[in-house]
Amino acid sequence: MRRHGFTLIELLVVIAIIAVLIGLLLPAVQKVREASARSQCQNNLHQIAVACHTFESANGRFPSGVNMPGQEAFGWPVAPDPGKWYGLHVALFPYYEQDNLQNSLTLTVANPHGVNCVGQNSVGATSVKILVCPSDGAMPTPAVGNDGNLYFGLVSYGGCAGTSATNTNGNSSLKNGIFYMNSSVRISDIKDGTSGTLLFGERSRLNLPATSSSQALGGWAWCNQFAQEDNTMNTSEPMEGIQNHDLNQFGSQHSGGNISNFAFADGSVKSISKNISIVIFQRISTRAGHEVVDASMY
Repeated sequence: MRRHGFTLIELLVVIAIIAVLIGLLLPAVQKVREASARSQCQNNLHQIAVACHTFESANGRFPSGVNMPGQEAFGWPVAPDPGKWYGLHVALFPYYEQDNLQNSLTLTVANPHGVNCVGQNSVGATSVKILVCPSDGAMPTPAVGNDGNLYFGLVSYGGCAGTSATNTNGNSSLKNGIFYMNSSVRISDIKDGTSGTLLFGERSRLNLPATSSSQALGGWAWCNQFAQEDNTMNTSEPMEGIQNHDLNQFGSQHSGGNISNFAFADGSVKSISKNISIVIFQRISTRAGHEVVDASMY
């Protein structure tokens, strides 16, 4: 007599086979997604590096980590762009087709985020795709955070400030990276060679606690005495993408937090292990330390 269906045992076997296949395919799919996200992150950094070089060609210097007049009283250089207050990301907007966004901002008042970021629909709350790493699972969608009634478009990337921890006192900063408060670094100032000097890197938002000087936002429109940590990171601490870490600490969630992407001053983009020696990490973060660092070391 012909059968017209599966027995219960046959059905269970089929379900088990499907479950095994899904179990085998899921890690492969996740790897493909991560590879794609990592590639997009590297492309973001490459575009930012090109923007930095285009800015330098047009202005004879790289943009400041933060351009903020009046900070010479606190040990920082005189602002290279007098009468304006803005951060590194805002300076680069015209160099990756965000001219309209920059032109919509008020930059001629101190603490301009008090004007540019009021409300969820404010210009400062704009999420800029090139500034967001697709692997950062802790980044909100859209990439916007707030502090009270101030809303900020968030960023995954920042310029390298060197080895000194972020500080509002310029007298305690070595100012040995490419970007810091009122910096005005030229390509010719990178004595260690552009291929071995960090320009930009990424940070993770996972386990990013607030501090006394920050709401742990990392918004591109923030500009006050604490805004260096929104625009720059440094190598005073190792990379971290998973455990608790600071806003101004390099790191990512790529490969479970084990690697981070960096743009070097020659425009190249490389992945570096979080297990890099802190000594080597700090050497490649300075522009003129006169250390010998071979690429094989990282």
